[in-house]
Amino acid sequence: MRGTIVVLRFSAVGDVILAAPALAALRAAWPQARIVYGIKERLVHLVKHNPNVDEVLELRQGEGPCSFARRIRALAPTAVLDLHNKIRSKLLRLLLPGVPSVIWHKRDFRDTLPVKLALRPYRASMLFADRYHAAVEELVGRPLPHGKLEYFLGPGDRAAADAALRANGLDPDRPLLGLSPGANWETKRWPVERFAGIARRALAQGLQVAVQGNEEEADLGRRIAEQARGAVDLSGKLDLRALGGFISRCVAFVANDSGPMHMARALGVPTLALFGSTDPAMFDFRGHSALFAGVPCAPCSFFGRSRCPRGHFRCMLDLDEDRAWSALTPLLGSGRLPLLSA
Repeated sequence: MRGTIVVLRFSAVGDVILAAPALAALRAAWPQARIVYGIKERLVHLVKHNPNVDEVLELRQGEGPCSFARRIRALAPTAVLDLHNKIRSKLLRLLLPGVPSVIWHKRDFRDTLPVKLALRPYRASMLFADRYHAAVEELVGRPLPHGKLEYFLGPGDRAAADAALRANGLDPDRPLLGLSPGANWETKRWPVERFAGIARRALAQGLQVAVQGNEEEADLGRRIAEQARGAVDLSGKLDLRALGGFISRCVAFVANDSGPMHMARALGVPTLALFGSTDPAMFDFRGHSALFAGVPCAPCSFFGRSRCPRGHFRCMLDLDEDRAWSALTPLLGSGRLPLLSA
């Protein structure tokens, strides 16, 4: 196939990274096709250096669907692969009459209402990456080998990270543990005090420790640095480019269910992921480690909640510091991991 395939996945960081294996499968199936990726402007760097993407089409800040649809039509697309499947991409498909489209399905429809109403926990029936892959197989029309979960750094990403590390008293060439205590939803956040406990243990072992987070998560990083003397707070100091470079410098990475967690796995950095209100079975943790307390009411959400609907938050509080350190310890000496076929 020699046409132009427009792939739509506008956000968020984790979802864009999880879609990368599907792009690899698409490229392998149709090496002559031109693959154009539609994504929010602020996230362009996530796909800019992916060799399976020929062109990035930025959704500009404030740009409406009519304008973006005109820009897509100018590419004379052969097909649209909608890996977003929300209101914006649905409108775009309506504005592209005559262009065949294939959409991905995030979850089984029968899960939607009972889980949203907290009538029962959510149990993922497929890996997220497999759902993206299934959409590519539908587009191509045949079974395909799976691509690898891989994040492609830009040529200056490590240099940007190294500059930030040195400016904050860290040595990029010494063993570094990365912590990422943030997440978009409160019920996805392991307590800050326990992240600080992990930091203290790692510092006692001679590791450098740095906390990553965006500006809105700055309080989390500040509190960890206060409670674990020697840990460095980089919250708000790493842009998307430097974030990948920073994670790639880590010997291991500890994170909640969040975009940085997926980036770490896609860079082959040994990762300890902490899950509360969401289901770790959505992702492949071979070679890594995922902790999940397994309380009867969890996972209670597809993507997290602003507060625990039962009021006890046991899904996270039952994950103690000792258990997390025991899971992290073997990862600290495992070295870079092979990338997983998703």
